[in-house]
Amino acid sequence: MRSAPGITAEQEEQILGCFKHVHMKSKDYFLREGEICKQIGYVHKGCFSYYRLLDNGKKSIIEFDFEDWWIGDLESFLNRQPSATFFQALEDAEVFCISRINFEKMMSNNEAFRYLFNLKTQTAYLKSLERLPKVKSETAEEKYMRMLKEYPQIIQRVPHYDVAAYLGITAESLSRIRNKIAKSK
Repeated sequence: MRSAPGITAEQEEQILGCFKHVHMKSKDYFLREGEICKQIGYVHKGCFSYYRLLDNGKKSIIEFDFEDWWIGDLESFLNRQPSATFFQALEDAEVFCISRINFEKMMSNNEAFRYLFNLKTQTAYLKSLERLPKVKSETAEEKYMRMLKEYPQIIQRVPHYDVAAYLGITAESLSRIRNKIAKSK
């Protein structure tokens, strides 16, 4: 995990002691729909796809999670109810995982952990609020252009068909958009 300003070495050691280092292969699932999320993870290395399956069986990708992001269904984790989402590794990954018991212990007894977790959670929430109106109003091409600008690592690290699922379009439509952009340059 990355060191954080204002966190002492002792606090960092206590926090890290509650996590388990897990290696995952590409295509492994951190969580599947219907499972109760028993741990949350901090992505140290790798990329994950966070998605739901639509009624027609197609993926609807909510986001991609890279290094320095938390993964796991927080609602399922906190409420101990089955998840409606999937988290799947898109490349080999390393994740620091914390169980529900250790999470509760750290939230109760470690101010540094509580601060870091709340900071990351608030940042993710605010990013979601910022992104939502754009997703509702932009065309597929506008979404793709914004993604290129704000998250260039997606194009570099995520398969073409998953980028299309994230944008809510077919792989063929994404190819047309990419060709149109390439021709206009």
